[in-house]
Amino acid sequence: MFNRLIGHAGEQGRENEGALITLLENLLPGSIGVGTGIVIDSKSRRSRQSDVILYDPTSQPTVMAQVNQMIFPVEVVSTVIEVKTTLAADDLNEFKEKKAAIRALESSDETPKPTVGLFAYHAWASPSTVADHVRAMDAADRPDVLCIVSPGVIGWSDESADSYTIEFVPLHQRDSGGERVADTWRKFDTIPPGGSVVVDGVAHPVTRIAGNGYIVGEPGRTLLLFANRLLGLLAGKYSLPDPVMRHYLDDRAREALRL
Repeated sequence: MFNRLIGHAGEQGRENEGALITLLENLLPGSIGVGTGIVIDSKSRRSRQSDVILYDPTSQPTVMAQVNQMIFPVEVVSTVIEVKTTLAADDLNEFKEKKAAIRALESSDETPKPTVGLFAYHAWASPSTVADHVRAMDAADRPDVLCIVSPGVIGWSDESADSYTIEFVPLHQRDSGGERVADTWRKFDTIPPGGSVVVDGVAHPVTRIAGNGYIVGEPGRTLLLFANRLLGLLAGKYSLPDPVMRHYLDDRAREALRL
């Protein structure tokens, strides 16, 4: 199902953050608003234009229209996500500046500061290289949550310690009954023509992972794990019930390679 959603996003134009908004509206609870615009605070400070904003549409007046821009008070914003078609190394510096502007906003109540994430459909380099660049950033500047759909990378910060987890999400081997085989990935000795392989009618990217050879990535499961992490963040922010999605992700569905 999630691979088909990725395909649909491609048909809409991967450069458009509207594709991600559409996906999130399908994956997140209806109680979470999904929009795009600018985040402000009561002291007249504002963020830059933000690609995707997750907010609470129920507890306070949430969105104020101003000509062609949507304005979100920081008190109702849970998460801001920057979207890139192809993430470049220089984009990490731009992200650092955007995150700093968002984190500088002050809430008029005890609302926690928004989580700031980074989402890309592709990246300029291998997952291992991306991981090195992100870890080289100061802890406060890194994306709180990271997703690169193809070939399949997720990352997140651990606020209780100065650590950052980045994982590659590979495609499992299947047994004769079609079940995933734990910790066993589809691999190649060399990169296949075009850098991808068709599995069950869907093209999956193949990338080199240091120490593991050429492994098939699973963009659909990457998106699923990213959405699950967002749900966890939102549950903590809004005191929502434990996300139901977690109960449908068994150990094999969560498996990934630590980078």
